[in-house]
Amino acid sequence: MSTPSPYISCPDVRYYLKLNLTFIIKKSRSQFEVDATIVWSILMVAILTTNIVLMGVICSKPLLRTQNNILVGSLCLANILFCFFYIFPAKVILIGNSISPFTNIYCQLSHMVLQMAFFCCINFHICSISLDKLITVASPFWYDQHKKYKLIMFAVILFVCWVLPIFLAFLPFVIQWWRVCHYFCAISERKVNRILYLQIWHTFWSAFMFLLPTVITVIFYSRIFKIAKNHAERLRTESTPSSRYHAISRSKLKAAKTVAIIVGVYLLLQMPYHIFQTINILNRGLSRIVDRYHLREWLLFLASCNSVCSPIIYGLHDKYLRNALKHLGRRVVKQCKLSL
Repeated sequence: MSTPSPYISCPDVRYYLKLNLTFIIKKSRSQFEVDATIVWSILMVAILTTNIVLMGVICSKPLLRTQNNILVGSLCLANILFCFFYIFPAKVILIGNSISPFTNIYCQLSHMVLQMAFFCCINFHICSISLDKLITVASPFWYDQHKKYKLIMFAVILFVCWVLPIFLAFLPFVIQWWRVCHYFCAISERKVNRILYLQIWHTFWSAFMFLLPTVITVIFYSRIFKIAKNHAERLRTESTPSSRYHAISRSKLKAAKTVAIIVGVYLLLQMPYHIFQTINILNRGLSRIVDRYHLREWLLFLASCNSVCSPIIYGLHDKYLRNALKHLGRRVVKQCKLSL
């Protein structure tokens, strides 16, 4: 007698095809899905354009390959991969059930693993950029004085930004909470304590993917602003010439605006989606009520807009990156005029 499986049984698309239920594979798109596909396609083009341009500018000019800009370039790479590995298959093509095991497995991973891994990767990059800016402001010569530690620190940062999110995203498969279904786009979960495992997992991801990097980023940027403020106050008490003091005051105001923009845009775009995800797993009844308005889809879209805004903010904030982008823009306009 065979031992019953501890997992929920996987549906088999081949069985439904034998019953001539072809809509399992060839599902017609609703009007909302058509509209959502168009909107996601526009967002994907915007993400690819802004991030490819910024990463290309950083890679093309050796003087721009500073520690901070390397992290910005890595962030751009994460945004580009987010488009190719998640947005394009899951939101534009609308990958679904198939007779191909690879397609079904990728369909499951795209919604349950890749989305979380890329969101976490992108948010950790933003957190790492704030750490680098804090080191630059608090101890400008730290990198020059500790070149060995600089390489170690960057290796750790890249590990935390890339490897750790991917590993944790696959953790439910490693500890055997989940398993993939080869012939249906649905993850098979353990029968015992299924709801509890889901609540633990999604609560952990909301804290690790959003809350942790958000708290760290806010602390780092608050510290940056406090250092700039104390520096300006110290110069004022030391009878600094008026012209220099006003210049420092303007610099302080610019730093405050930059901090407000970076943190404010990040929270505005990311927070609603992660609050909804927490409510969704803790109170499924409420989530079903609002789901009729496709709220989760639009909040996910809003959170994904951060992949457009973050490279624009970092590109415009850095004086050298901004000048390089202006120079590139003039060259493009000049080439267009010559071609006409």
